[in-house]
Amino acid sequence: MRPPLISGDTLSESLTHHAGHAPDAVAVFPATGDRITARELDEAATRCAHALLDAGIGPGDVVGVLVPTTSRFLTALFGVLRTGAAASVLPGPASLGSGSTPAKRIAAIADTARMRHLVLDESYADIGAMLGQLRPDLRIVTPSQSTAVGARSLPTISPDDLAIVQFTSGSTSAPKGVMLPHRTVMAGLRACVHSGHFSPDDVFVQWVPTFHDMGLIGLLSHLLNGADVHAFPPSKFLRRPREVVAYFAEHKGTVLTGPNFSYDHLLDSVDPEFVASLDLSSWRLAFNGAEPVRAETVARFAEVLAPAGVRDAVMYPAYGMAEATLSITYPEPGSVPSVVTVDRTALGDGKITLVDADDRSAKALVALGKPVVGMEIRIIDPSGDECGEGRLGEIHISGAAVTTGYYLAPELTADAFDGTWFRTGDLGFQLDGQLYIGGRAKDVMILRGANHFPEDVEAVARETPGVYRGHCVAFAETDDRADEHIAVVVEGDPRGPDPDGLAAEVARRVAAELDLAEIRVHVVRPNWLTRTTSGKWQRGAARTRLAEQAVAEPSRP
Repeated sequence: MRPPLISGDTLSESLTHHAGHAPDAVAVFPATGDRITARELDEAATRCAHALLDAGIGPGDVVGVLVPTTSRFLTALFGVLRTGAAASVLPGPASLGSGSTPAKRIAAIADTARMRHLVLDESYADIGAMLGQLRPDLRIVTPSQSTAVGARSLPTISPDDLAIVQFTSGSTSAPKGVMLPHRTVMAGLRACVHSGHFSPDDVFVQWVPTFHDMGLIGLLSHLLNGADVHAFPPSKFLRRPREVVAYFAEHKGTVLTGPNFSYDHLLDSVDPEFVASLDLSSWRLAFNGAEPVRAETVARFAEVLAPAGVRDAVMYPAYGMAEATLSITYPEPGSVPSVVTVDRTALGDGKITLVDADDRSAKALVALGKPVVGMEIRIIDPSGDECGEGRLGEIHISGAAVTTGYYLAPELTADAFDGTWFRTGDLGFQLDGQLYIGGRAKDVMILRGANHFPEDVEAVARETPGVYRGHCVAFAETDDRADEHIAVVVEGDPRGPDPDGLAAEVARRVAAELDLAEIRVHVVRPNWLTRTTSGKWQRGAARTRLAEQAVAEPSRP
């Protein structure tokens, strides 16, 4: 495979380099049949930048970008960047006719970022109309291209200028904008390219939304490296995953990305006959990140897709976050994922004790690799001391690809850093140089003085017959008498047992397998639980909704 082509100190400069060295590399949008070459994108972005300058956009602005997964998205994104402004890619509607929810979400982001302009595709006119009512001072701009560029020069862009403001996927009423200057973004892209052994010969296929860091940075890391990229709208994969994987096979795809749930979703949709009809032997990396990677998914992926030519080393569990410009640790490309089984009780106490896989207290954890190029990590215990190998603590990161902070939020920024080290909020440990994630520090549940991880409870509940598609969350809860317990919210399958019977069985299994008696199970309808844009279950949202329902429902006599 050819060596990397990515170059440049800013995203605009990198696009110019890309167009000069791989002018015919193409971005394809299969859902619409739309396509654009590197040379065409370079020219279109410049024309778009002139039109945006005429609309009043310029250096120092943070501009919202709401454009569907088409070539118009790339043109608008690079057009904004070439005005000297920073771009914030915004979440669109999950489905047709659901414009009010994204409008409210965008209004909250616009307030936080003090946005003056929103580049809005004409296909989202309904959202624009709602925003006009919610935020009349927000100017809506159509991503057109100037036909009279003339001799006017575009603004000079410095590597230290702000390029991207990435609003974190868990954002609700108070969204946090991750600041990524051009220098930081380029460091993150180079880390992806070099640590993942990306090549201009790769064929990258994605469905992850571009307002998510995995979608945006994943796309740019291949696009600006000279590879052909194929981008589906998220709804295509979520509704018809078989069609996406068939397209991947037909076009000899080499790299695909997604959270763990997306691989379960894909595997649930295929049967042996369909798999046997595919040739997936070109598949090199199946990036699995943005939520906890399950050992069961890793094993099942290799087993189910092996008849199509998928090798054991294709599944690629990685660790990252928006604040790191996506990537923190990668495995060595071509290596088979490593899994260890640890004692879950000892893990709750911060100790790593390896046990046999059939041990009653065994918890399987997947290795997420070593720090990517330019990234450093350290593990810190609750007292502030650095942990040695085999000790659980909070993961801190440092490097050129780490955010400079949160936009217009100096207090949040100060709280997030310890000197040059960014506190991730994730708990992890290292074994043989590989990173393993134990959970989120804020999600740890303390009961009778012992620490418990919600993932352990959810893993048991998920396998209980009658739980709809394994959908469940767990979190600590305190009742009116100040008694602590663990709440488990499961979606009940309408074809399964009655809610009371399902709740009793979930509680019985959790008590038996985890030795937890203080369990209260709530059975809700299918699709009641919500996820973040990265696919993580929103435990806090479930807690809030249960509390609201308890207030709204009359007391039972």
